[in-house]
Amino acid sequence: MEKQIKLFCIPYAGGKAEMFRELAGYLPDRISVIPLEYAGHGTRAKEAFYADFTEMTTDIASKIEKQLDGNEDFALFGYSMGSLVAYEIVARKLLKKQPEHLFLASHEAPGMEWESKGYSEMDDVTFAKAIVAFGGFDRFEERFLENRHFRRMIFDPIRQDYRLITSYHWEETEGLSVPGTLFFAPDDVPVEKAKQWRLRFRAPLELIEIGKNHFFIKDEPEKLAGLIRERMEHIDTK
Repeated sequence: MEKQIKLFCIPYAGGKAEMFRELAGYLPDRISVIPLEYAGHGTRAKEAFYADFTEMTTDIASKIEKQLDGNEDFALFGYSMGSLVAYEIVARKLLKKQPEHLFLASHEAPGMEWESKGYSEMDDVTFAKAIVAFGGFDRFEERFLENRHFRRMIFDPIRQDYRLITSYHWEETEGLSVPGTLFFAPDDVPVEKAKQWRLRFRAPLELIEIGKNHFFIKDEPEKLAGLIRERMEHIDTK
């Protein structure tokens, strides 16, 4: 019988746990996909938003720890903002056991400047239009902001997450000893910026180009799942 391996998935800004559903459908049964939900989002919509990035990281780490028995193998997959959360969890050793592999996607390395840090200073309309251009909203009209459901379930969560990204402060630590893989679209995260992630690792970090934009998880879930599966084959299955 093949050994089960848990893959904990951490969403992008404004994302919900359900964003990993299609990806999970392309992974083999031995990889148990466990999507995580941020407070104030999706199934946790009634909870208060986080005060800062540290609270978010600590909360997500606690959700992971509660689903581990202390000895089983597991991996982390952080997408966009989730990459920073996953990195901080490992760098700050917030789990009793380190993951076997760290998957990262669609974000610049900690300690670098990125354009979206300025989004939190925009007014609501300008912010919404920036997110549309980025691919975060399929469409937007100013009247949407008058809709309570749109604001609470869609707009406010992503607005709050960009506030958290602004509050994020990288503190230099020793490079990660966990092997990693960074997925990125060059038009979103240029190759030279992607390479900066290697400065945050002591273990090997593989860089893989995929897709044409920030949200390649939506456009190429089958290809992404195949790449993840191949890189989890090194984890003991006995």
